[in-house]
Amino acid sequence: MTAAKTAHPTGLCDLPEALRPHVQGLLDALEHDSPYKRALLLETMRLIASPHNTADMKMVSNVIQEIRKGLDVFEPYKAVRKVSIFGSARTPPENLRYQQAKKCAAILRDNGLMVITGGGGGIMQAANEGAGEAQSFAININLPMEQFPNPVVDGSSRHFYCKYFFTRKLFFLKESDAVILAPGGFGTLDEGFETLTLLQTGRTPPIPVVLLEAPGDDYWGPLVNSWMRRLVDDHLIGPNDHNFLYHTDSAESAVRHITSFYSNYHSFRYVGEWVLLRIVCPLSDDGLLRLNAEFSDVLDQGKIEQVSHWPTSDDKELDHLPRLRMKLDRGRMNVLPEIIRRMNAIVESDNHAEPC
Repeated sequence: MTAAKTAHPTGLCDLPEALRPHVQGLLDALEHDSPYKRALLLETMRLIASPHNTADMKMVSNVIQEIRKGLDVFEPYKAVRKVSIFGSARTPPENLRYQQAKKCAAILRDNGLMVITGGGGGIMQAANEGAGEAQSFAININLPMEQFPNPVVDGSSRHFYCKYFFTRKLFFLKESDAVILAPGGFGTLDEGFETLTLLQTGRTPPIPVVLLEAPGDDYWGPLVNSWMRRLVDDHLIGPNDHNFLYHTDSAESAVRHITSFYSNYHSFRYVGEWVLLRIVCPLSDDGLLRLNAEFSDVLDQGKIEQVSHWPTSDDKELDHLPRLRMKLDRGRMNVLPEIIRRMNAIVESDNHAEPC
């Protein structure tokens, strides 16, 4: 008997007896599929069999529907890098901040990146205008004061609504390879600080976060020059946490900061205690020595190692990529962007900008 089948009786014992044979049949049908599909089925049936009230069941049903819808929308574009752009819905088209967001999105588009916004007006519309409908996603939100989709994304197959902010935020970060924060109000600040919290705690892969202003503007200046310094001085954040942020009033510089992050770095995952960085070109032996010499102090133990075809459970489409693995001090996640950019620079220097 397989491990999946032997686990079923224990998993079914807390279900009503009348449901068990039906659920067992469904679990058996999924025996050779992903174990997470079986786990999802079992948890769903446990929830259905529970005594939770109608309001709670309605909430969970809506959440699952929103997650399924979002996964379906983004599925065809998994291989395309995307950037979430946040900013005020109240910024008018004649404002320089609007023009800057539009310009930045157009440059992102020209570099092969797609743009994700909240689908409303202001900075969101500016970003969708810059990227164009074909390169835009929009995740709108149902509010008491209805937020209508902007004309760029209205009717697009890449525009959908969420009822809950937390499911909306899930997709903003799950699907983004970078975040750009233009000037905005409470919503923009909330999205920005949540992004930083998830990066600091290692709950989301390392990505560039850009604080973008229009030339001559100083919206983010107080955060960068006063608040960040105060947080460090009061020992409320680490001295390297500034690595998460890049502050600029140049749209070209903002895009360059994002694209350079992925010049050799590909993607990230945890494997037990290991941090794994998938890369495009391998480091030379000398390059690996240099990287270890510079960052040995942020490792919990051991050294940065270069491996291939590890772990065997990794995504098959990524199996060809070399990887760097390390047991990073989990309190030093703020150094990961620096490690990635230094690795990129070493490979570029070793290869003299030639493709590997």
